[in-house]
Amino acid sequence: MTSRAGTAGPVIMRRGTVTSTQDEATLQLRDGREPPFALTARHQTAGRGRLGRAFASPEDSSVSLTYVHRSGLPPAERGWFPLAAGLAAVTALGEVLGLRATAEIGLKWPNDLHTADGRKLGGILVEGRGAQTVLVGIGLNLRGPVHQQDGSAVPDAAWLRGEGGLCSGSGSGSGSGSAGSAGAADGLSDQELRERLEESLVTALAQELARLESASGDGIRSGTHDRYTVTCLTVGRHVRVDPLGDLGTGGARSSSWFGLARGVDGHGRLVVDREGPEGSGQVAVDVGDVRHLRLGQSP
Repeated sequence: MTSRAGTAGPVIMRRGTVTSTQDEATLQLRDGREPPFALTARHQTAGRGRLGRAFASPEDSSVSLTYVHRSGLPPAERGWFPLAAGLAAVTALGEVLGLRATAEIGLKWPNDLHTADGRKLGGILVEGRGAQTVLVGIGLNLRGPVHQQDGSAVPDAAWLRGEGGLCSGSGSGSGSGSAGSAGAADGLSDQELRERLEESLVTALAQELARLESASGDGIRSGTHDRYTVTCLTVGRHVRVDPLGDLGTGGARSSSWFGLARGVDGHGRLVVDREGPEGSGQVAVDVGDVRHLRLGQSP
């Protein structure tokens, strides 16, 4: 099944069960389909997120989408793409559900979708395919509670519908949600809500990436930097940074360190005031796993 996002927007190819939308989109590219297009699925058997982590996407309980973009920029100038994808997701959630940026939903650096109280609603994975093609994968928890494949609950997860969800509108066949968006989803079935979110995501992604393409990837000139900084929940938080791919003496992995996130620089890096006996000073984090420390939590 296919449709278009907007009057003349990219084609959205809708599937049932796939290994992952990233994998299925790659197959479409190999078969000769030209970007831009999007591919969605009702169920992923091997969904994945940033850093190779598994992303739980039970059947009919998530929004799983890959947007395929043809870029005119070299890979070195696409550093803002993942952060812009997060902005697009926040925009879509605001348009479709009325969720307010930072008050209800925002971004944990670089692009995880979090609630204001620190629960994860979704994630983003950006991968390159060849010299020009970029795959932007987005996964959102549509219905909860969210469980792992072994049946255990996903810790600190958030979802849109179901008991404890962000949406007050229950939709067809759902339980009552908690207070959240002001009834923006009332009257929509889960399938209708999923399709509206997919269409809004595709439109917002196309717009965000077009801004960066026209500004040669410059996040400041495109306005992406300012809008991202306002939406980023990490700025102003105490964080733990777990280095990745950074080997110290004897090939040992560098240890975690702590600090206060001060802002995001012009390259999209998280600027952190490092704290602790092992060293201090301002550090720009390019690659790493950043975790928010809760109020009162000791490093």
